[in-house]
Amino acid sequence: MNHGAHFMAAIAYVWNERKQVKTTAAYKVIPTASEEQLLLVELVRSVSAMRTETVMQTVKEVLKQPPAIAKEKKHLSLEVCMLQFFYAYVQRIPVSSLVDSWPSLLALLKDSVQLGLPAPGQFLILGVLNEFILKNPNLESKKDQRELQDVTHKVVEAIGTIAGSSLEQTTWLRRNLEVKASPQIMVDGTSLEQDVEDLMLTVMEASSFTPSVYSVHALTLLAEVLAHLLDMVFYSDEKERVIPLLVNIMHYVVPYLRNHSAHNAPSYRACIQLLSSLSGYQYTRRAWKKEAFDLFMDHTFFQMDSSCVSHWRAIIDHLMTHDKTTFRDLMTRVAVAQSSSLNLFSNRDAELEQRAMLLKRLAFTIYSSEVDQYQKYLPDIQDCMVGKLPLSMCIFNLGDFVGLVSWTRIKSRPEFKSMFNGDSPLKVHLSPGLGVICV
Repeated sequence: MNHGAHFMAAIAYVWNERKQVKTTAAYKVIPTASEEQLLLVELVRSVSAMRTETVMQTVKEVLKQPPAIAKEKKHLSLEVCMLQFFYAYVQRIPVSSLVDSWPSLLALLKDSVQLGLPAPGQFLILGVLNEFILKNPNLESKKDQRELQDVTHKVVEAIGTIAGSSLEQTTWLRRNLEVKASPQIMVDGTSLEQDVEDLMLTVMEASSFTPSVYSVHALTLLAEVLAHLLDMVFYSDEKERVIPLLVNIMHYVVPYLRNHSAHNAPSYRACIQLLSSLSGYQYTRRAWKKEAFDLFMDHTFFQMDSSCVSHWRAIIDHLMTHDKTTFRDLMTRVAVAQSSSLNLFSNRDAELEQRAMLLKRLAFTIYSSEVDQYQKYLPDIQDCMVGKLPLSMCIFNLGDFVGLVSWTRIKSRPEFKSMFNGDSPLKVHLSPGLGVICV
């Protein structure tokens, strides 16, 4: 088709003009096309000269050398608008057309990674890749499958770099990253670049730090697609190739999860959703097990938004379930803390608080489990609660103890609940008032 690049550039320009008016609905990193925009998709599909392969090649040409069009439009990114159109186009073409055009799509994806597109454009590249995987997860040729894996690795790495853009290095050590002390902006993907530019001036007036405005969006998108995407792209005998990529992603995720400040809340929520989704796949365990356990043991663990609790329950359940050592490690820590005696050089309040912290985590672990999951450990749990429980418990230990007893009862079968009733050692050990609370 003659002047195909100019035709597609004009489509991208009109696409921007037909975008939806902002709504108060929940934000989306990749915007949903409006009815008027979808008419443009049908228009291109109806042009006989614009076969699927031709569209892909022309879109790649526009991305590499955008025609000089509408430069007076302050907020127009022709590349982003072109990719928004292409994302909607890929969603609506038949699977057979998409599969037959794989070489052209692969070339487009490879070039896009190297072009240094704006962050919203890179989000759309991941969206296009995800749509292809959803429609055709397995390629017949091993060479094609390996190329799909390689381009997936590069695209995810690029999004991971954006996700880490709100972190800064505090020392020369590479792994010592912390969250920048700057606001984290959340805007809808429909007009992502324009909204970010409009908000920048306000933010800069209130902060001496340049805000990394796309990091939350990158984390949110990874939380939505990464776990399933990698599981589909890499076959069961190739899962080991995923671990280095996930380790790199966790390098950016963990610093956000260590920071419980209010301004980091959007990133914390996105990261906990990402970790929760990854934890559901056992082969990913090596990439996050140690970090998740360390976060669980951190004294600020429970300082979180209530919406994060369900995700942490899933993570802790997977953490404790998929091997035989992690829960035993937790039980050992609780037992050691309960049996350790105060000495002349220890701080009594600090030691009691440490015991309380471990009781809380044991209670949360049981709360996150299935019924009877820890049935065989009930004698050990009872021993932690009775045999080595200090009679002179301080008030914060008391509340944690009640929580542990309550969740142990709820997660046990009726015959095991007798441990907490009648004249059991546990109830006798408690004061009458506390006994009523626990029963």
